[in-house]
Amino acid sequence: MKNRLTNKDIGHLLNLSANQLDRDIANSLYAARQQALQRQRASTPIWTNQNGLLHGHLRLSPRALNWVIAAVVVSLLAINLSYWNRMVERDHSDIDIAILTDDLPVDMYVDTTNTD
Repeated sequence: MKNRLTNKDIGHLLNLSANQLDRDIANSLYAARQQALQRQRASTPIWTNQNGLLHGHLRLSPRALNWVIAAVVVSLLAINLSYWNRMVERDHSDIDIAILTDDLPVDMYVDTTNTD
């Protein structure tokens, strides 16, 4: 039968082993651990929270933030103009179809006035 150790069991066994170490070895291990912790950066995830969702804090100067906002507004305006230009082209085709399927003769649509 296989014995499965849990995290608690492993921690308990490590604590028992640590108590059996010499005082000098325990002190040097403690010093090495403290030194390693000082070198290590605090690793907090910036772009994900506990739920795994993306988030972050963007730190910009007010001037840079104004430029970012202006760029976003200009981009949105360009997209909007592009969209509306395509809508106008579709509207012309609807008008052409309505004219071609109407019962009025073509002469009604032609300007016959003299501009001389």
